[in-house]
Amino acid sequence: MNFAHTWYVIERNKHFETISHEAMSLLPEGSYVMLQNFATHHEAQEEHMRLVKLAIDDMKHKLGN
Repeated sequence: MNFAHTWYVIERNKHFETISHEAMSLLPEGSYVMLQNFATHHEAQEEHMRLVKLAIDDMKHKLGN
């Protein structure tokens, strides 16, 4: 895998983020949780959106709506 073109979905500060390998390597160790890596930015964005939708649905369920 070519890490220079790898994209990640991470959780940091209770938020999901899509981030490049280069940007992620600059983050302080332990400041994020890497959820999954992807070969393209588009794939990472798709997963990011899916996770946000799941979080919204989960919150709606918790609120009883």
